[in-house]
Amino acid sequence: MENNRAKKMYDYHVWANQKLIQHLKQLPGRIYNETVNSVFSSISEVLIHLYATDITWLETMKGSSFHDTVREVERRKTEASRASIDELKVFYDSLSNEFYHFFADNQDPERIIITEHPKYGRCEFILSDLIHHVVNHGTYHRGNVTAMLHQQGERGVPTDYVYFLFEC
Repeated sequence: MENNRAKKMYDYHVWANQKLIQHLKQLPGRIYNETVNSVFSSISEVLIHLYATDITWLETMKGSSFHDTVREVERRKTEASRASIDELKVFYDSLSNEFYHFFADNQDPERIIITEHPKYGRCEFILSDLIHHVVNHGTYHRGNVTAMLHQQGERGVPTDYVYFLFEC
């Protein structure tokens, strides 16, 4: 899946997550787990949610069953919930490598993904639409983190798509 828009969007997602994690690592250690009054109770909870959701969609793209996906997400989410920001970065890096291996094996971004969901039944998705969803979901939650940082008296880091383009 080289040189297509969906992969480029995923490249942006990885870049933005790396920027955010690098920024968080430079802040006082308490910031990562500090309780705030927001959609999530801490920045660490946001990053774990984002990580778990990315796993969910990768497993869906790979054709895993709903129940196998839930088991895999819970297993990996439990590991991540005990992780420091440095350890979580390793989990994120490993997951992005899994995505890139999947993309290398699935060159057609317009391929149809069919999955069964207990509530929604049989679902058909275009692979590139799922990739765009992963990226959009990440953008939304990186915005949550920026708001939470401001609540704690810290600055965010610019991760808008255009900044990614400036660096390309």
